[in-house]
Amino acid sequence: MLSAPPLRRRLACLIYEGLILLGIALFTAALVVFVLHLSGAEHNPHLLRPIMQWAEFAVLTAYGTWFWSAGRQTLPMKTWRIRVVTSAGAPLSMGRALWRALLSWLWILPALALSAALQPSPRNTGLLFCAGLLVWAASGLLRKDRQYLHDALAGTRLISVSP
Repeated sequence: MLSAPPLRRRLACLIYEGLILLGIALFTAALVVFVLHLSGAEHNPHLLRPIMQWAEFAVLTAYGTWFWSAGRQTLPMKTWRIRVVTSAGAPLSMGRALWRALLSWLWILPALALSAALQPSPRNTGLLFCAGLLVWAASGLLRKDRQYLHDALAGTRLISVSP
């Protein structure tokens, strides 16, 4: 039987993963600004914002896709002994990993929608994102198999692995 890791371990992994993703996102942003600077377009908000958003989306989605496919793990997943597999327990194909990566963006959609609608302060925007993540994470407790919604939709599951 493939058992889901305890919620506290998944949340610890998520926090660690968030720090790594923050570094990747900052590096991506710096690279985008540098490239736009070379072209003389770094001060054009109509160009900078959409390019930045698409670059961040593409890079972070590629990160998840690569590390979740073919039995690979991210560093936080290795640290917290978590692996993502198909519902049957097999390693993910590149396509299945991409589908899971795309579905994992569902974690932040409620916070993005509320942010756009309410235009809160930056501090409150951060609180919206944290609250959304906690609600999403807690939703995994409502399922009998203890898996997150995006895993159920992707046909994947998180499992505990031996050290």
